[in-house]
Amino acid sequence: MNRFGSFAAAVLAGACLLFGARSADGQVVAEPAMLTAGIPAGETFLPYIAIPDNSFVLGGMIRFAVADDIDIGGRAGLWLIDDAKDTPFAGADLRYGLLGRRLSSGGGLFHLSFDVGLGVSEPSATVWKFPVGFLAGIGFRLAGGDSEIFTFPRLELGVSSGDDSSDVALMLDLGGLFTITPRFGVMLDLRFGDGNFGEGDAVVVGLGGVWRL
Repeated sequence: MNRFGSFAAAVLAGACLLFGARSADGQVVAEPAMLTAGIPAGETFLPYIAIPDNSFVLGGMIRFAVADDIDIGGRAGLWLIDDAKDTPFAGADLRYGLLGRRLSSGGGLFHLSFDVGLGVSEPSATVWKFPVGFLAGIGFRLAGGDSEIFTFPRLELGVSSGDDSSDVALMLDLGGLFTITPRFGVMLDLRFGDGNFGEGDAVVVGLGGVWRL
């Protein structure tokens, strides 16, 4: 990626974190992470919808590669909650590729990455979240593009200005990215786990489209 792309990526990440002082996401809202273990060589854009209990999350994420094995992402959207105030959100994360190894000659490629994010939301009490974990996936070629089956176990640390000042949650994503053309694919991601501060132990489904820019 050229210097302008790297600069734009850094500006976007910084803007997302600054906007987070009002309402932001590092998996702050009840949604899957929508992340693969493999790191694309260029920029990608992913609009998505997630379906928690009694609500919808409409969001979009753009990612920029800043090195061969590092990219950063910024996301924004709107959490539409039944019988409650709709909450806009934004945020950023960093993904670092630890390993990419061919399983066999002509076979799939095993990916292992590390991801860390930062987010804050303020529908009532101010809540900060710090998700951190490792992504693992098996990459393969489909319709001329990179596809992957992935999992993302992570720890989410929460700090709140409400009665419960802190919380910890163990979350798990299972999903897949399936290319339809060399530049476009669809992603299905299921989030499992009891989220921070009574978010609820439920399966959250996420569905999105991935464009390679």
